[in-house]
Order: sequence, then C-alpha cells, then structure tokens
Amino acid sequence: MVLTATTNNAEGGPITNADGTVAGPMDYGSGHIRPKHAMDPGLVYDASFQDYLLYACASGGAQLDRSFPCPASPPRPHELNYPSVAIHGLNGSTTVHRTVTNVGEPGAHYSVAVVEPMGFSVKVSPTSLAFARTGEKKTFTIKIAATGKRSRRMKRKYLAGSYTWSDEVHAVRSPVVVLVA
Repeated sequence: MVLTATTNNAEGGPITNADGTVAGPMDYGSGHIRPKHAMDPGLVYDASFQDYLLYACASGGAQLDRSFPCPASPPRPHELNYPSVAIHGLNGSTTVHRTVTNVGEPGAHYSVAVVEPMGFSVKVSPTSLAFARTGEKKTFTIKIAATGKRSRRMKRKYLAGSYTWSDEVHAVRSPVVVLVA
C-alpha cells in the first residue's frame, strides 16, 4: 500500500492538514491509499520478523523478543528493507541498500526517477532494473548526500523527496525523508 499511495488529494492538489495548511511527509506518511493500485503494486520490499527485531534493536535498543538478543552492533535503522527511507541528522552522506521483488509480469523493466529533498542529492544505482521472471529479486543502492550550505532555519527540519520505479504499468514510489542536523 505504501508503494502505490499518492501525495495528492482527490482533486489532484496537495494533501492538507485539518487546518487547511499543506501537509508534509511526517503528517501523511506515504500518502492516500489507492486500493486498485495496491492490488497490483509491481514491486514489493520484503523484510523478515528478524529484520524488524534488528530494526528495533538499532532504534534505541528495544528488545522485543527475549529469545532474540540484540547484537552489539545492529544494522543502522535505515537499512531495514522498507519502502521508505528516513535519515536522521545527516551532515555528509550515507548509502542505503534496498532489495525489491517483482510481483508483476515476467519481463518487467523499471527505470527510476528521483525527486531530491532540498539541499540533498539522491543517487540511485543502478538506474534501471530488468526482471526475467515473477518472484525475481534485485538489489540497488541509494546514496543521499548533503549539498551546499543549509541555513540555520533548516536545522532540525524534515525535508522530503522520493524515488519512483516505473515500468509501463506501475509507478512504485518510495518517500525519502532527511532530518537536517
């Protein structure tokens, strides 16, 4: 559902808060659900129960399952194979890895388009994914880097962008949110 949501309202304008102001990604998440699109997303991001336990360990040391001890050095929280990417306190650059599974037709070919958060570059590699069969997995990287100077007003603000994998049928959108350090 996350991958096929839209950040536009039913009239095609931006989603707004109850007071009428334009909402941001921390207000609406991935956006409004589009049930028809959610039934045929094209690509999905798989994560196991263990992946979520590691995420909890990395996000403050919460041990949710007593039979699963948190490792001394768990993966960084933004390494959870999840459709959205959230980076907290980025000054330099970081690289995130994601793996998608083709749940659409065999022979699907996707290309990526990026909307960069203000003051950050977002580079996805590779820029295209070709799937020979349904169920096939492909891994890609997302490099997010601070660019230029940011004003003091931007500190501790969430800045949003996205990357979208598209073929001739699907548009698989993933939000990218950076909390400016």
